[in-house]
This record gives sequence, structure tokens and C-alpha cells, in this order.
Amino acid sequence: MTQTEEVLAKRYGRKSGRLSPLAITIASVLLVTFFSFAIYSSFLAKPAASAVVSSYENLDQHHIRASFTAFTADSPAVCVFKAYTAGGSLVGFSEVEIPANNDDSRGLEIVVKTVVAASVLKADGCSVK
Repeated sequence: MTQTEEVLAKRYGRKSGRLSPLAITIASVLLVTFFSFAIYSSFLAKPAASAVVSSYENLDQHHIRASFTAFTADSPAVCVFKAYTAGGSLVGFSEVEIPANNDDSRGLEIVVKTVVAASVLKADGCSVK
């Protein structure tokens, strides 16, 4: 140790350069917990509610119809459907309440009113009630 380091150590105390075993243990447990949750929620858990549009067609200039399937598990959900033009502008919007259906995969239909002719109808997402 140099004279400057000795003076600083006397004045301010010497800092330990090592982490305590408790800090390492807590950090390790938190890291393992985080990665376990991330892997479970990304790959293993079933989604709470989802809808997939299988086909859509324009009925006229102000209506577009879609066939879709929805999965809601044990509780009902609300799914949002949005109609877009070829340029990507939102021209229609509808919310559909879907009852709890567990593993039921029957086809459902929805008609969305639009301001102008739509090119695409997408299921934007579902939320559980």
C-alpha cells in the first residue's frame, strides 16, 4: 500500500473488495426466479384469451365479415376486431363478448361496420373479464 492509500484508509476506512455471500445468494435467487417466470409465461402457459381470424370478405363498401375462432378458457373475454384500408388506416372497430369455452374451437363470425371499404380485418387482442 502506498502512503496515500494508507492515509485514505485511516480517514475513511477500508472498503472490502468482495461481495458478501448474502448479496450473492439474494441476487442468484432473484435471477433464477425471473428466468423461470419468463420461460413459463412465454412457452408453457396457455394464453388467457385469444382470437384468430381465419377468413374475411367485404360484404359491401361499409361492411366486412370475418370468420374466426376464439379460445377463452374458464372465463369470458372481450375480443377487439379492427378493419384497415390498404394504406393502413383504421376504418372500422368492433368488440365482441365471447363466453367461456375451454377447448371449444367452433367457428364464429362478426360483421364490422366501416367508414370506407376495408382491405383487411384483424383480431387486435382479447382481454379476460
